[in-house]
Formats: sequence, structure tokens, C-alpha cells
Amino acid sequence: MAASVQEELTRMRIILQDLEARLEAGEVPPEGLPEFKSTVDEIRLRVWALLTAAGADAPRAAAERFRLLRAAEFCRALATELSDGRMGSGHPEWAEVQRTATSLSAAIAEHAGRAA
Repeated sequence: MAASVQEELTRMRIILQDLEARLEAGEVPPEGLPEFKSTVDEIRLRVWALLTAAGADAPRAAAERFRLLRAAEFCRALATELSDGRMGSGHPEWAEVQRTATSLSAAIAEHAGRAA
């Protein structure tokens, strides 16, 4: 049986409380917290998209458009910050970003080819 929204919220609160306790006890390195925060931010934005889409005629399509607009906004911001020097070009993560962008570009081209 599927868990209710309230049950899911309770589980999320327990996870957060456990993480806080483990962090205070020195069992979790603080270096992992930015990734945790990023995941929580993504969850928050996706819930916002779901709430926004809930009243739409086509909720799934509205949620997908929201995610795509956010992705495009994020990519534009990265490109601008890199171009104007606000973001350093020496980060080793750029290689992963480039591989991911190339893979995404190929997937979009393949999908667009099938849809045409």
C-alpha cells in the first residue's frame, strides 16, 4: 500500500533529525552537506512544480515544462558566469558538466528526430 503524504513527510523529518544527530556526533563529514542541500533544493523545486501543475489541464506536461525552464535557466546562468569571469574555469567538475551537457544534447537531438 502506498504511503500517504503525511507518512512521507514524517520519514523525511526522521532522516533530517538523524543526519543532524550524526553530524553533531562527528559521524558525517560536513563536506557531504552541500550535496544533501542540493538534493533538498531539487525536491523543493519539484514539489513547487507539482503544486503549480496540479491545477493545469495537463499536469504532467506542466511539471515537465517547469523542470525544463529551470534547467535552461541554470545552464544560461552557468554559461554567463563562466563567460564573464564570475565562475572559475579551473574547477575539475567542468569536465563532468561538459560530458553531461554533451550527452543531454545528443539525447535531445535523438528525441527530436523521432518526434519529427
